Amino acid sequence: MFPTRRRVLVGLGAAGLAGCLSGDRETEPDATTVETEVVLAGLDTPWDLAFDDRTIYLSERPGRISRVVDGERATVVEPDATEDGEGGMLGIAIDPDGEFLYAYYTRESENRVVRYALNAPGDPEPVIEGIPAAEIHNGGRIDFGPEGDLWVLAGDADDPNSAQDPESLAGSVLRLTPEGEPAAGTDLPDPRVYTYGHRNPQGIAWLPDGTPLIAEHGPSARDEVNRLVGGENYGWPAARDGEEYPGTDFARPLVNTGPDVTWAPSGMSYHDGDGVEDWEGRLLIGGLRSQQVVVLSLSDPGQQPPEGTTYDDEWLDDAYGATATAALQGEIGRIRHVASGPDGTYALTSNRDGRAYGRFPREEDDVLVRLSTSTG
Repeated sequence: MFPTRRRVLVGLGAAGLAGCLSGDRETEPDATTVETEVVLAGLDTPWDLAFDDRTIYLSERPGRISRVVDGERATVVEPDATEDGEGGMLGIAIDPDGEFLYAYYTRESENRVVRYALNAPGDPEPVIEGIPAAEIHNGGRIDFGPEGDLWVLAGDADDPNSAQDPESLAGSVLRLTPEGEPAAGTDLPDPRVYTYGHRNPQGIAWLPDGTPLIAEHGPSARDEVNRLVGGENYGWPAARDGEEYPGTDFARPLVNTGPDVTWAPSGMSYHDGDGVEDWEGRLLIGGLRSQQVVVLSLSDPGQQPPEGTTYDDEWLDDAYGATATAALQGEIGRIRHVASGPDGTYALTSNRDGRAYGRFPREEDDVLVRLSTSTG
């Protein structure tokens, strides 16, 4: 049985962290009123954000990484990405020393991570190659963790069984040095693999104590938020609901949205309170199909959870109690990523990826927006 731990999160204030499912209910609306300010419009399917001092970097799937300063955009590099289905130019990150810009992108039959000198981008330096690619389920998020390692999220590349192969990079979370050497510290056959058994993870964040969490897409519904423990198998495709996990050694999710609710979760971040103070100490997850920001609060299981949709079924990982609310639902469309920047909270839309509905895409889409608390 996958071990769980109960802990009290310190330094988070009364708000705690973020949420889970009790019954098949839609995520409840957040009482916080959030204003949106368009910083940049007319983007072409943007995917990720990175920040350096007061500079914003963003990626667009056709193959461009741009620098945004005071609302003005300039192209930094144009990786030779292959935009096919869900592939293309995906995740970006800046190393803790501010020397390199890292990029995860699809090229023909593989996904790869390269890096560019940040101040004088030239030819890319390979970091890791050979990550399986397909028209769907390419994963793609990359970020640096609190210990300075590079974390890479890889999808199952439309081959679910590969996620159960510990020798495959597909359906896994990789942990690397900035140079691409193994840093996972597990006993798995490939020393770069930290966890496996994932479907299509696209969001990663760390709690203040360094605990890594990911958000991953489920099959139509059954989206998950998982607490990562090195070397563990997270069950895909053998387990995805409460009837399949019990009796196995698969790691349990903190959140599983059930068979009738989909968030379609993408980018995730831990919110420090800058921009929208009411979200401080919570996890923010961009919702694509659900067209919302999922505000997820985590708390000690013995504490009274905040109002919202709670995830407390006995078969779930009980390390934290989880409660979710929805913000900006249907207001700006499909939200690819939401993150705290140097001067506020930012979100990217993905309304021109062919999957928007309702009144989206709008003429100004796609957009980079700054979020703030309404002053009334």
